[in-house]
Amino acid sequence: MFDKRKVKEVANLAMIKLESKNEDIFASEISAFLKLVEQTDSLDLSDVKPMLHTPEIVPTYREDKPEKTNSDGINCSPDNDGKYIIVPKVIDLE
Repeated sequence: MFDKRKVKEVANLAMIKLESKNEDIFASEISAFLKLVEQTDSLDLSDVKPMLHTPEIVPTYREDKPEKTNSDGINCSPDNDGKYIIVPKVIDLE
């Protein structure tokens, strides 16, 4: 089903470098997974309606309340005048 050659091909497409000892391991694991997925073919899904879109999820919003005032951040700065943070001049307009 999924042989060593396919593992090399997929690894190359995914730009994954595999050691040759791991190629056999991945081939058997992928084959086992595909056999498991293949079992879904035997399920009777005639009563299941196809999903045309994802279920609509209505987001819940909370009221936006400020927890701290601007002065909290300003007062934590090393140099401030109570209203603004004072920083050294970095742009010279001359």
